[in-house]
Amino acid sequence: MRRLSIACRVNIFLVQNIYVSENVRACVHHFDEEGLLPRLLLAGLRSINRPYVIKGPQLQIFLQQLRNVANNQNKFENETSFSEDEFKSISPINKDQFLELFRYCDRVPCTGGYRYIQIKDLLTFLCKLRQELSDDFLRITFGYSTRQAVSLAIATVRKSLFHRFVPENVGFQAITRAMFIENHVTEFSNKLYNLQPETPQVIVAIDATYGYMHKSKNFRILRQSFSLHKHRHSIKPTVIVAPDGYILAGLEPYFSDHYNNDAAILQREFERDAGIMRQWFRNGDIFLVDRGFRDVVPWLEKMGINCWMPAILERGQHQFTTEDVNMTRKITKNRWVVEARNGHFRSLFKFFSETIIMPHIRHLHDFYLIAAAIINKYHPPLIMEQASAEAASEMIERSLMPNVIQARVEVDNLRLRRGQWMRLNDNVVPDFPILTLDYLRHLTIGVYQVNLAPSYIQDTFEREGVGELQIDQALAEPGFIRLRVYSRFRRAMKHQVFIAYVSENISEDEEPISGYYCTCQSGARTLGTCAHVASIVWYLSYARHQPNVKYPDNSLLNAIRDTNNAFEGNEDEDLEN
Repeated sequence: MRRLSIACRVNIFLVQNIYVSENVRACVHHFDEEGLLPRLLLAGLRSINRPYVIKGPQLQIFLQQLRNVANNQNKFENETSFSEDEFKSISPINKDQFLELFRYCDRVPCTGGYRYIQIKDLLTFLCKLRQELSDDFLRITFGYSTRQAVSLAIATVRKSLFHRFVPENVGFQAITRAMFIENHVTEFSNKLYNLQPETPQVIVAIDATYGYMHKSKNFRILRQSFSLHKHRHSIKPTVIVAPDGYILAGLEPYFSDHYNNDAAILQREFERDAGIMRQWFRNGDIFLVDRGFRDVVPWLEKMGINCWMPAILERGQHQFTTEDVNMTRKITKNRWVVEARNGHFRSLFKFFSETIIMPHIRHLHDFYLIAAAIINKYHPPLIMEQASAEAASEMIERSLMPNVIQARVEVDNLRLRRGQWMRLNDNVVPDFPILTLDYLRHLTIGVYQVNLAPSYIQDTFEREGVGELQIDQALAEPGFIRLRVYSRFRRAMKHQVFIAYVSENISEDEEPISGYYCTCQSGARTLGTCAHVASIVWYLSYARHQPNVKYPDNSLLNAIRDTNNAFEGNEDEDLEN
């Protein structure tokens, strides 16, 4: 038992409006590191309505402590200075996780001794990553004497976390192959990509992202840091992610000019054997990559790596084959996790979404690995709903199905047949089956196209004449419709959509949507649908039967002028009269 300090008594008075005399004692286990009672215990305190006589010296001490609290009310020294909601706005982790992370903050060697890390230093570091606030703002918020002191605190925390916290939570040394396969290679991905699923292999998705930087006065850096893709000066970190979102490794940043493309970066990292990559990856492992890695795929396959990459249109080819586009859909079904993790870097840590100052660009690799370690340790994995081995088997089966609607369109030359086009509205195709969102998600193999459908339908319905969604009335065949839709990317490009459906007496083994084909690049697929097919089916089978459908807000169209649109009236027409 020990007496409550004057700071503890004043804190109780401020929080609970309860005066505690100087003789009150409490168990030592009830105090936090600052000698205060935790907020959880304070909430349970109850007072007795009785008068107290506070003598002059006691009153003076109590009032002086109140004055000290008032003077320091805008200075945040530790996590107790914030509520739970406030703490979420300055930190990517909660308070309990923060205290655990603080235990990783070992002292950092420096000239003449060591630098030790205080709780407010870690708070400042996390706030810098979370909100990308200026050092001057952080100096005022956390009560540092100078801006240089803030920079020193951030650098010290960075070095400390990189020493022990990072190696334990991210990188090839942080996890064995066996643990990675057991804990992070999902049954879904193993069945979908592994040709011998009974022998699980390492499966990873690889992608590069961008860290934006200011222009350099060094001309060579200026040239090599300019990305023709982003039209900005930047450098490129690369991340390797498991099917469940676990970040296996983060490769060192490279410049972003055309010489430093994704393929060249990955090959260079293997050649320099960064992070024991050659020893960690083995024959039969599986890489999910995008088209930017196409030049390194043959080199990786010689090393025994099985690469899954989306198909590429050959010169003169206008549409992917059914086999190619189905294979591409199989890849994107799980490769989205690396895109999501790159998005989490920017949403959880605004530090990476803004233009990074030169002193931090030099240590960007450290910052990325610390952020990756925080995500791995304190944030949940990325789990897809209903992603099981059975779902993967169904996807494989659907990917082998030919597109019979495409075959009919080509045999009967339906694309070139003259049509009687009319604007699509709620009254056409009354016998089209009514479907649920769950069925639409099953049809499209995911949620992306279904979520995109309201935007697409809204865009086509807002157009007049050129660009509107039209249906062919001349094709009077029950259970088969032909539509014409314009691309959301190019105003002049139009696609034809053909959909076969069952309108009546649908058996349990029969699909209400029996087939579809679109003339767009990805329209020949049977594994999922393109956005055009999904949007039309969504509208005809679901949206038009709902009393309220939420479409994207278009009020900005009325707030911002467009020279391409004519307007009625003239606000200034009467000024000369």
